[in-house]
This record gives sequence, C-alpha cells and structure tokens, in this order.
Amino acid sequence: MSWKRGLAFFFILAVLAAFPYGPLFAWSPVHPGYTKLNFKRADVLYPADRPLDPAYSNVDRYVALAESFHNLRCSKKITVVACRDWNDCLRFAAPFLGTQRPVGVTIPTGTVIFLTPYIYGGWDAGGVLRHELSHATLNQNRSLLSVWRLLKQPWFSEGVAGVMAGMGTTAPGRKLVALPAPNFIAAARHEDLWPSFDAAQQKDWRFSYTAWEFFWVRQIQLRGKEAFLKFESACTSEPEKCRADFANIYGMGLRQAVEAYQDDLRSGRFVPADQTASTP
Repeated sequence: MSWKRGLAFFFILAVLAAFPYGPLFAWSPVHPGYTKLNFKRADVLYPADRPLDPAYSNVDRYVALAESFHNLRCSKKITVVACRDWNDCLRFAAPFLGTQRPVGVTIPTGTVIFLTPYIYGGWDAGGVLRHELSHATLNQNRSLLSVWRLLKQPWFSEGVAGVMAGMGTTAPGRKLVALPAPNFIAAARHEDLWPSFDAAQQKDWRFSYTAWEFFWVRQIQLRGKEAFLKFESACTSEPEKCRADFANIYGMGLRQAVEAYQDDLRSGRFVPADQTASTP
C-alpha cells in the first residue's frame, strides 16, 4: 500500500504546483490575471487587462434561449473562460481542442466553455456564446459516450448550434462563424452541398458550417419545430443512427433532403436571412 500513498502524495504535489496557474482548472478558486464575473447561470472569466465584451453580460439570457430552443434544461452552472492568449488556452483546454483551433470549444460535460484568442479577432462574441451554449445544453442532457459519438455527425450538431448562433443581432463590425448569406448562396449555386454532409473532413469548414446551419433553418421552416425536436432527441440518444432517424422522421433520406434544400437555394424558394455583419 505504500506505493499507493506515494502516488497519492505525488498527485497532491502536482495539483498544488499547478494551483497558482489557474484557471488551469476552470473550477479553481483563484485565476491569476483573470477577472471573474458571476451571473445566475454562468461565471465568466476574462483577462484582467482586456475590456469586457458587452455580449458576456447577456450570458444568462443566452442560456435561457438555448433551453427554449432545445426544449431542455441546462441544469448545471457553466463557466466561460475567454483565454488571454494561445499559451493559456492550450494549457487550459488542450485535451478538448486536439489538433483543431476553433473560436470556441465546449467540454463534454457541458459545464465549461473555452473561447480561444480568435474571439478577439473580429468574431461576434454573442454569436459564439450562443453557438457554444447550444452544445452545452445538449451535452448536459446526454451521456459522455453520446457526446463523443455525435462528433461524427457535425451536419447535425454544428448546424443546430449555428441556428442558435444566428438568433441575435451581430455586433457592428463583427462576424459570425457562418458566411454572409449572399456569399454562401452565390457559392451554393455552383458548388455541390452534399460533400459537406457526407465527408468526414471538410475542405472549407466555414462554408460547411453555413450549409449545415441553413439546412436546419430550412427543415424547421418546412416541417416545424416538433419534427425537429423529435429528430434531435433520437439523434442525440443514438448518434450512430442519426441518418436513419432522419429518413424515418422526415420521410426522405438525408441526401434527398440536401438536394431539395440546394434546389430551393438555387431557385430562390429559400432565401436565408443574413445575420452576419461583414464579409471577412
């Protein structure tokens, strides 16, 4: 048993050594160099040497919006960490970022959101928060295994989060992860959308994010919110059956639905509302 005590002692020392460098652990009570704001539904940590984006003060309203959209309860308080720089971000969030460098990432439990330094580069903080809070709300209501499996279905999870991101006014001079609607529609007139839904890797993630977002806007328009929530429940319960569940609930295969959606874009039957403030 002595080796177990030694291992426990080593672990305690490691934690104590890391403790002053908070928020290495987002739940640490000390966060040197960061200011903490406490809201009812979330805590926001942001660099003390940077001005606070006004969007963060709306975080409680955004949580309520996510709950209303998904018809789910976000029962656990969320910590939002706006990383000062990449050194901090990689130290805090590296296990959740992997090889990607997104604007934001939500951990599988749905209790911590990390916003990377890209958030200071012209992206709309409110839109990014709404996007990540969509993930957080869904994550809090399903198993960790389901969260992991749903990563293979970004046409659903990222598209739905994009719908949430677009539910608000974009700050002047800022941009959402989605392309401006006119730019996307122009591209969709000559570029096949199906590869964005079929391929595991995307050649242009921003284009694909926009394709997924507007796809779900269109499905909700055509079939209503009830069908969407029924599919969402099925897909998040068994992500490996998402495509089969889509066909069962919507009465057509995913490819057929994507082709119909693209035809509607090209013909002008569907004109997505433009939520973006500017073209990057």
